[in-house]
Amino acid sequence: MNTLFRGFLQLFLFIQLFSVTVMAAEVQKPVPTVHFDRVQGIVKRVQPDSSLVEISLVDGSTQRIRIASNAWLHSLRGLDERARRLDPKGIESFKSGARIAASGLVYSDRPELMAKEVTFFTGGDDNKLLFEDADWWSSQATQLAEFWIRTQFGSGDIGDPAGYRTKISKTGTKRPESINIQETDTISRLIYGLSSTYILNGNPRVLKAATELVRYQRERMRIETPDGKHVYWLHALRDGQPVLGSLFADDAGTVPLYEQIYAVAGLTQYYRITGDPVILADIEKTIRFMDDHYWDGAPSDPLQRGYFSHIDPGTFRSSDAAGGNAFKKNWNSVGDHLPAYLENLYLGTHDAKHLQRLVELAGLIATHFPDPGSPFVNERFNARWEPDHGYAWQQNRGVVGHNLKITWCLTRVYHLTGNLRFLEVARRCADEMLTHGQDVRRGGWYDVVERQPDPVTGRYELAWHDRKAWWQQEQGILANYVLYDAVREPKYIESARAGAGFYNLAFPDHDDGDVFFDTQADGTPYLLGDRADKGSHSKSGYHNMELTYFAHLYTNLLIHHRPVTLHFTPGVAAGGTDFSVQPISFPSGKVKLTAVTIGGRAWKSYNPDKLTVKLPKWTVPELLEVTLSPI
Repeated sequence: MNTLFRGFLQLFLFIQLFSVTVMAAEVQKPVPTVHFDRVQGIVKRVQPDSSLVEISLVDGSTQRIRIASNAWLHSLRGLDERARRLDPKGIESFKSGARIAASGLVYSDRPELMAKEVTFFTGGDDNKLLFEDADWWSSQATQLAEFWIRTQFGSGDIGDPAGYRTKISKTGTKRPESINIQETDTISRLIYGLSSTYILNGNPRVLKAATELVRYQRERMRIETPDGKHVYWLHALRDGQPVLGSLFADDAGTVPLYEQIYAVAGLTQYYRITGDPVILADIEKTIRFMDDHYWDGAPSDPLQRGYFSHIDPGTFRSSDAAGGNAFKKNWNSVGDHLPAYLENLYLGTHDAKHLQRLVELAGLIATHFPDPGSPFVNERFNARWEPDHGYAWQQNRGVVGHNLKITWCLTRVYHLTGNLRFLEVARRCADEMLTHGQDVRRGGWYDVVERQPDPVTGRYELAWHDRKAWWQQEQGILANYVLYDAVREPKYIESARAGAGFYNLAFPDHDDGDVFFDTQADGTPYLLGDRADKGSHSKSGYHNMELTYFAHLYTNLLIHHRPVTLHFTPGVAAGGTDFSVQPISFPSGKVKLTAVTIGGRAWKSYNPDKLTVKLPKWTVPELLEVTLSPI
């Protein structure tokens, strides 16, 4: 009995020990970590029984998604809140070839993303992209313009814009007067956005707002020299008093060239609507001021010239510019002329001197900015075009958006000239950003990246954070759309569409209007400090409405070969002239003018290939509507 008892006891103890060991093992089993994320791609495979979907990301890699039982499935919505498609109801809605974004939870012990929300970018049997609908971008422009009109003028009639303020909160209210000013650049940039929107929608309220802002900018911010030769522009009005030298940290105590550039950006787009010779005179005199005070014409080699970035507000000499800005050249001083006003001015005037300067600046960009030792261009230089890697915050870092902007701008100059060198540099910049600037998992583009790889990891590290800025998404979307049209390589349109999907999902503020300044990499809005604001020194109604303007024209005319109707209101002085209605540069032989109405009546006096209309001589201007069609 003792032996049998001892046997039972040993068995009992063994079982207890085993149980405790198993329980201990269970207690010690690590709890999986979890984080929120979003992915975007094209549906490749659907397994309805297990609620699994496999998508292809923009770089060709794949990601598995498990659709949670409580997932919210819906189609993309724009700022107009229209139901563009019926909301999908379940796993049966996932079709091969559909483009989706899925957000949810990623657990460390599972490879897939557990989707709690799925946004469909496509609809119908043909998987048509919603953000490439014929009126998608123009309807977004209308909503953006209304936000800015309401913010600056109120909800009633358009009146005097003396209440304009630069700093605008997330909800569209003006920041307190103690910290607010009226910056010339932000007024002009808003004029550009409103003018662009008017060209798309012909809304008289939008044109009235632009007209009042033009009047205010010219009356309060404009300085003409006594000899009438030059016009230049204040930095701002503070408490109604003029401020010439910049108050912005990087440019403090100087007159930065980019402020003069953007001061005429809005005027140039407004001139495209009206043909007003008074506006044109201001633009030409401002260019003369820039040429006489910022242009480095000393080197005998034309490829060593270019614009200095800053001058002193007292002496108007670059040698006296404060804060380490003396005798410097940079992307803003050389490159920003092209997209801000110069190409647009050439299209509106067909003046050969503007094309000559476009080509000259494009040559400087193609020569000096690309760096064979880095995927990122150099952006800051001394007077001799030697790279400056010690400037303030930038140091030896690349801004992804500037690399993309070079692609966009040089492709546009290629349209105007046929110069293949510009296209080649544009492609190189675009290809590098497909690898080193693009977020292949979620779509869109990062902000600032180290120009040289980390010596330990070998990676090109993000400089501070993984956020994405609204203006850099614009550059990426437009650069890749236009480059795709030029060379027809699918990688570019896939990048453009991934970026457009991310932008349209993450950046519009459906609660308060307009778009966010920054989002996190996954698309969550970043709302700390001035990054929560809709208006600031860095943000106005410019890049957001510029995006809608170009994307409307690119996707309709170049990608889907659909006609567009545009609106102009030429003034009395434009009567009897050949009025240019070419809104942007197009590839040669791709677009023609097919219909014109004046005051709602058909008008036959136009040149379909040159995209010009012979206006009647008139004393009362009328609405000019034109239809551009792909060839």
